[in-house]
Amino acid sequence: MPAKVAVLLCAHNSEKYIKEAIDSILAQTYTDFEFIIVENASTDRTWEIIKSYDDARIKAFQTPVKQLSFNLNYGMARTEAEYIARMDADDIAKPQRLARQVEFLDSHPQVCVLGSAFESFGGQSKIVRMPQTDEDIRRKLPFRFCFCHPSVMFRRKTILEIGGYQGSRFCQDVDLWLRLSRDKNVKFANLPDVLLDYRVHPNQAKGSRECFVINSSQLFKEAVVQKSPRLFAGFIVSLFKILRARKN
Repeated sequence: MPAKVAVLLCAHNSEKYIKEAIDSILAQTYTDFEFIIVENASTDRTWEIIKSYDDARIKAFQTPVKQLSFNLNYGMARTEAEYIARMDADDIAKPQRLARQVEFLDSHPQVCVLGSAFESFGGQSKIVRMPQTDEDIRRKLPFRFCFCHPSVMFRRKTILEIGGYQGSRFCQDVDLWLRLSRDKNVKFANLPDVLLDYRVHPNQAKGSRECFVINSSQLFKEAVVQKSPRLFAGFIVSLFKILRARKN
């Protein structure tokens, strides 16, 4: 009998923070989960730290590929869990995170993707709340990030049916949400609960001009596919952001 939840964490050169991330998952109040960790081409002690754990819930794998979409799909292919909970190697999950998200998804079978509010730390601490309802998320999706990716839990079957993660170095999650939005029967939601501590540090992947360009191309593609004026408006807004970044 497979676990109901698989926590999916991909790690590359994460020795500084990964122990805190792993410990926060192993300390969850919800226990029916397996922990899929995919280490990809690290040159530090990341793999050594992962292998130091003696916990039957951890299933650790290595790949030589430094491409997040590939490693996320690789991890999803190694579980039969109903729900996938994303986690990053530098963040910390609140103890009740999995319990709250499973409870909500079990009672809202129409919801496919469920995120949460989060608290950033490592710089100026602040609580960030995302749009909560499907209507609000769909309305704002072309113009802002509507999910904190490492806070998300989703239904594995639905994600696999649309081809899993695709895209390039940045914005794999945005591409996924946009493709999912083609189906009006797929519902999105965010919990108001703060279920993740999101670490801000100099070495993390941050927004950049390349990220804005990729995001713009994804919005343009989806505007054409969905014939959506709202998505096209989001594409225009993203172009202005790129031009403003160039001026600055």
